Amino acid sequence: MPNFNDLHTFIQIAQAGSFTLAAERLGVSKSALSHSIRNLETELAIRLFNRNTRRISLTDAGLQLFQHIQPLFTGIVQEVNALGDFHDNPKGLVRINCSDFVAQTLLYPKLRPFLLANRQIRVDIFCDNSLSDIIGQGFDFGVRMGESLNDEMIAVKISEPFEMITVASPDYLSQFGKPETLAELNSHITLAMRFTADQGNPVAWEFQQGDKVASYRPTPQFSHNLNNDLYQAALDGIGIAWLPRLTAQTALADGSLVELFPDWAMTYEPFYLYYPSRKGNSAVFRLVVDALKV
Repeated sequence: MPNFNDLHTFIQIAQAGSFTLAAERLGVSKSALSHSIRNLETELAIRLFNRNTRRISLTDAGLQLFQHIQPLFTGIVQEVNALGDFHDNPKGLVRINCSDFVAQTLLYPKLRPFLLANRQIRVDIFCDNSLSDIIGQGFDFGVRMGESLNDEMIAVKISEPFEMITVASPDYLSQFGKPETLAELNSHITLAMRFTADQGNPVAWEFQQGDKVASYRPTPQFSHNLNNDLYQAALDGIGIAWLPRLTAQTALADGSLVELFPDWAMTYEPFYLYYPSRKGNSAVFRLVVDALKV
C-alpha cells in the first residue's frame, strides 16, 4: 500500500495545480512535496504528473487516481470533523454493568433527569451480581463496593456508605415471633441472596456491633439473585430478609417491615463507578460520570 500521507499530498497538489501553492497551504517546503510525489510514483510505478519548470498537469493515470480517491479522502475528513458533535452536541451509547440494587437505588434516580435532559444519549444497564470483566464484555463502566481496584481502573464515588439490615413483616412476626438474638435466626424462615447459578451457599449475612462482628449463613426457604424480589418476599411475610436499608426504608417508614437487631446493622463502603484509565473519553462518557458521581 502507498503511504497515505503521500496520497494526501498528491490530492493537495492536484487541487492546487501547483507545487508552490500546495506547499503554502500545507505549510511545508516545495522540495518536501516533490520528494513525497517521487516516493508515490516510485511506489505505484507510474507517473502521476506532467511537469516542467512553469506548470504541472495530471497524467491520465494521475487523473484517474485523483477522481477516485479525492471523494474518499473528503469523506474521511468529514467523518473526523463530525466527531466534534460528540463534544458540541453529545450523543452516543454508554453501557454499565452493576447489580440490580445499584441500578434501581443508586443509578436510575440520578439517570432519570439526565436522560430527560439529554435525548441524544443512550444508556444501557445490564444487571449482574457477579464480578464482571467489563472490558472483555464491552461495558464502559462497572459498579462495585469500595475503591480498591487494580491500577488500570479509575474509581469514582457514586454513593455514601450504606447499611445492611435484617427485616421481617408484621404478619410474619405475629405468626412466628420476633427473634431477639442472632442465634434465634436458626429457628426462623429466611430469604437470601444467591450470586451464582450453581448450588453453592447463599450469601452470608454479616453483622456488626461496635468492635464485635458476626456472620450467619442462612438456609433459606426462598433464595434469589435479585434484591428486589427478596424485598417483595419479605413484604409478603414469607420470611426474614437481610436487605440494604435504602431498599427497605419506605416499608420501614410505613410499617410494612420491621427492623430486627437494629444494634447489629452492618455498614459497608460506598459504591464506586469504575472504568479503564484511558485518555480521550468522549463528552458523553464524561457527562455520565458527572451525573453519577457524589
